[in-house]
Amino acid sequence: MKRSVCIASRAGKKRRTMNDAERAYNLEEFAAGVNAANPGVTLPAQVGIAAPEFEAAALDGTTVRLSEFRGSSHVVMMTGAVTSPMCAFEAPALNRLQLEFADKGFAFLLLYTRESHPAENYRAHESFEQKLSYARELQRLENIRVPIIVDHLDGRIHRAYGVWPNALFVIHKDGRLVFRSNMANHRELRQFLEDILAAERAVAAGRVVHLQYSERVVPHEADQATHRRVYERAGPKAFEDYWAKRPENRNRWP
Repeated sequence: MKRSVCIASRAGKKRRTMNDAERAYNLEEFAAGVNAANPGVTLPAQVGIAAPEFEAAALDGTTVRLSEFRGSSHVVMMTGAVTSPMCAFEAPALNRLQLEFADKGFAFLLLYTRESHPAENYRAHESFEQKLSYARELQRLENIRVPIIVDHLDGRIHRAYGVWPNALFVIHKDGRLVFRSNMANHRELRQFLEDILAAERAVAAGRVVHLQYSERVVPHEADQATHRRVYERAGPKAFEDYWAKRPENRNRWP
């Protein structure tokens, strides 16, 4: 028998029932990374071709569409949630990069996704209103200056690009996806943005440019202090779920 989730509003009125896609996406436990040896296969959005189109609600009540940036701005999009330690770690650097590059033809977005470590204080989403409220919590708690857009309850944007908790994408102003990473790395991002600007200057000066394509797999050290802080914010279940997947780290990390 399929489980039915009927969501109640504050006024006690029943809202619509979550559908199968929404229930399947909003996991109630931490999902350990799959295909760790080859993360690229977990990212359906492909570099070099048109990025998946999307529209999403922003926290200011507007709707943001990827198509609106076509021809005017490159789009930097990082995924995250209030229970994502990696998002919390990368957020200050993303704020700084926005200050530095926003007037150079780049638009920055943070896509709010499902909870990375749902627990007692921030549970798996059961309504879009709940997801919006958690996104506002992330904005407040981590001082997010980058515009936050909130994915649909079924995670359709997240699923179209790749369901990593803190992935990073750059979409060229011509609509092509030109950068993807399953884990955000602000140092790598800065270099890539500078490379785009250098290429634009070369083209404007009439110089010859070559098209480079690259892939890499490299270990990414996790910041223990940020993980502990965000797990504590989420609740004790965040620790237990993680240790259930990584028993060798119980009571040792984070």
